[in-house]
Amino acid sequence: MNNSKFVQTEGYPLTADRLQELQTTFQIFTSFGNLAGDLTIVTGCEIVGTTIKDGTVIIDGVPIEFREAAFDADSTVIIYEEPVSKPFKNGTVKEIYTVRYASIGTADTSWLWSDFKRLDPIAVLMARMAILEKKAAVFQAGGGMVLWNKPANEIPEGWQEVVNWRGKMPVGLDASQPEFDTLGFASGSKTKTLSESELPVISPINGTFLKKGTGFGGTTGLTVGDTGTANFNPGELIKPFGGGQSFSILNPYRVVYFIEYIG
Repeated sequence: MNNSKFVQTEGYPLTADRLQELQTTFQIFTSFGNLAGDLTIVTGCEIVGTTIKDGTVIIDGVPIEFREAAFDADSTVIIYEEPVSKPFKNGTVKEIYTVRYASIGTADTSWLWSDFKRLDPIAVLMARMAILEKKAAVFQAGGGMVLWNKPANEIPEGWQEVVNWRGKMPVGLDASQPEFDTLGFASGSKTKTLSESELPVISPINGTFLKKGTGFGGTTGLTVGDTGTANFNPGELIKPFGGGQSFSILNPYRVVYFIEYIG
């Protein structure tokens, strides 16, 4: 920022040029409006009943005084300009200053009061950012993942697919179960073929046995009872049957991408 040196042993040449230098210096403060964002409430502007109290707002990136006014849900904010005139030595009166402030009103250029948002203090924003940083700490390469339900070419910048998770479902680590006691271990199958030992035990049904009989299902069918044993003796199990094909053990699923943050 520019620096004016007023204290001089020979006095100070207070001229119009010097005052304009001060005006130029003050204009740098308008840049702070960009930090707050447009249509924000910096200070004041408390709502009391149907009245907005005095305060400071940002309009078009410039801080400006807001003056108290009554409002309703449809009220608009406009900028007022009031010229200030002063007499000169020669007796003429000229405009030397313009007072600009915002308040409720109607004009060609206006902004809905409902669009103005209150700006939280920087200390509050920093505290919120600290909380967000802690929450986001898990999203690092090789760490936390999220599900992505859109095409791969729409994965956001700074993220990538976790390729070694293709075709897999997660399960929580459990040191008490050997199948799940090693982080990153992958196993499992989509299908299963039953072995002989995994077949259900066939027991007598109401004192009878499963048998083959021409009178109760032909030469290849099963029936229950102690008659109809044209090809086998009573109590004998029929010849081997079934195809021995594997069957699906997949739970209902939906295919997505696993993606991770890489910066």
